[in-house]
Amino acid sequence: MPPRAADRRAAACGPSRLRRVIGLGAQLEHKPEIDGLRAIAVAAVVAYHAFPAAVPGGFVGVDIFFVISGYLITSLLVRERADTGRVDFVAFYARRMRRLLPALVAMLVGVMLLLVVLMGRHERLASDAASSSLWSLLFAANLHFQATVGGYFDAAADTRPMLHLWSLAVEEQYYLIYPWLLVALLARVPAAPVRWLAALASVSFVLSEYWANVEPGMGFYQMPSRFWELAAGGLIALSPTAPAGRRSLPGLLPAGLALLLLACACTGRWGAFPGKAALPVVAGTAMVLLAIHRGAVAGPAASLLRSRPLVALGLVSYSLYLWHWPLLVMVQQARIEPAGPGLRIAACALALLLAILSWRFVETPVRRWRIRNPVRWLGAGVLATMVAGGAIIGLSRLDRVPAEARRISAFTRNDMPAINDACRFDQARTVDVPLPDHCNSRPAQVPTFALWGDSHAMAWQPFAWRLAEAADASAAALTLNSCAPAKGRADAGQSANCERFNRLAMEWLSRQPLDTIVIAQRWPRALSADASEPVHLASRLDALALALEELRHVRRVIVIGPLPTARRVAPDCIALGWERECGIPRALHGQRAAPAWRRLEALALRYPNVVLLDPADYFCDTADCPPTRDGVGLYWDDNHVTASAARGFAAAYLADPRRYTRLAREGMDAP
Repeated sequence: MPPRAADRRAAACGPSRLRRVIGLGAQLEHKPEIDGLRAIAVAAVVAYHAFPAAVPGGFVGVDIFFVISGYLITSLLVRERADTGRVDFVAFYARRMRRLLPALVAMLVGVMLLLVVLMGRHERLASDAASSSLWSLLFAANLHFQATVGGYFDAAADTRPMLHLWSLAVEEQYYLIYPWLLVALLARVPAAPVRWLAALASVSFVLSEYWANVEPGMGFYQMPSRFWELAAGGLIALSPTAPAGRRSLPGLLPAGLALLLLACACTGRWGAFPGKAALPVVAGTAMVLLAIHRGAVAGPAASLLRSRPLVALGLVSYSLYLWHWPLLVMVQQARIEPAGPGLRIAACALALLLAILSWRFVETPVRRWRIRNPVRWLGAGVLATMVAGGAIIGLSRLDRVPAEARRISAFTRNDMPAINDACRFDQARTVDVPLPDHCNSRPAQVPTFALWGDSHAMAWQPFAWRLAEAADASAAALTLNSCAPAKGRADAGQSANCERFNRLAMEWLSRQPLDTIVIAQRWPRALSADASEPVHLASRLDALALALEELRHVRRVIVIGPLPTARRVAPDCIALGWERECGIPRALHGQRAAPAWRRLEALALRYPNVVLLDPADYFCDTADCPPTRDGVGLYWDDNHVTASAARGFAAAYLADPRRYTRLAREGMDAP
């Protein structure tokens, strides 16, 4: 580049030009209103986790944090660039480590100690906390949870003490990429970051909306689908401030707060998240930050944000966020009964106390240390991370469960059928493609027995295999997770994948010389309905009836009826010594199953080839339905039978079919 052109380019991108374009003031002062906004964010998250029904959209507090982080990080980077003409990336990462790592390590080690000391036999809880902690220290907790938990709102999330750290990983990944991107853009033209950041935010938003509806796990946990939220804060930081002494946008802050309250109250009802469902919370936070950025902080709403209680809560918000969820999980998992409001409030109060102590004795002292040598700071941070990781691994491996309970628990957890979710046609256009060998009990023989249904049917595979073996026949399995056996569209929320699978399954079943078909699913959930979903119930019944109508040519259709369930995951109950406590009273099972039984019996009376089996006599004694029988686990979670239980029930049924047959036409109750 010619010298004069280079000089002009340097002048155009220099600190003074950057100040004029972006509107930087004399210094980046502390803004108490942002602390108040942090307080609202953490209060929303804690309230949602403690009382989700009361604050159904409180989880959007995390999104408030994202927008705030984007605003602050962009402000700091632009300030440093304007003041010095460069950004010291080593110092930047040292400051981020100083801010985030101490409180995080204190919480991770502290929670592991609490789990070991107070909840000694909750080994799976401690093991999960340990593995999640290590992923968090590697800035990859979100990737770990997407792979192992699935949906953030799934019931399994309540057993993951470190699940909340997914959001910290998103921010850490943002810190690894965004500063370099922003500085590269600032090096060209000061105004360029606004255009480019807006473009990237738009792409991220489109991706977020797509993933939220097609791949919900990706949409929720992945940084690219959250980047637009962080970028929204960055765009506010890059916008011009109001001229000194000039008040602008007076109604923006209260309007933004109102939008945030609406988001906290209603977001859970607005469909797939994030995507467009996150627009209200992001827009509300951006409005509040824009008002703060431009100095429009007069009036009652601004006074509320900078009030002492909110500012104080905002100061400890990071530590409170770190501590609240592990404690809530611990009080939920410490007993069989769900934790009541009193225990949950106590857990939140303890989290607040620990957050104050963490802020006072961990965060504040470390933050006051000067970073004279950023490289040494980074090295010390890496060393501290390694030491913390070693301590966490050591604590997680302490032997706290009796050997026999550990053996049975481990066996039960893995006691699943040999088949898997690949026994399906949903990826094919035709049923002419043969099923995989593992989906047939005797691959070389034409099947005359078949198993059809969802994951609950899949769990009964050893039962179907044993019945076929007793008849010296072959059995085939057609199963797809979360896809009830039906003809047509059984539910408004049913996926097209499921509908296609069932269509092809029905075609395959009609072509085979079948003697017996075994059908199973979680009947109490599918065929019991409250007043809010009579249409769904009717469509399920119609779809099941249509399927049975198509199967009239089969000699016998065995429907395995409602199965008792455990109150907790059965392998955990065994490890904890809670076998009896984890069961449910047989009377309660009967009460829960009654609506489903009425509807199944009505269908069976219409189709003479249908045989209804009741597994309750095998899975229950006279009073209770425990999760174990004669030292063998009956469920590998809380509602899917183990392979051992399925084989045991098959043997019991073959030995005494009348005992387990609830309804059958004359002569149909024999195996």
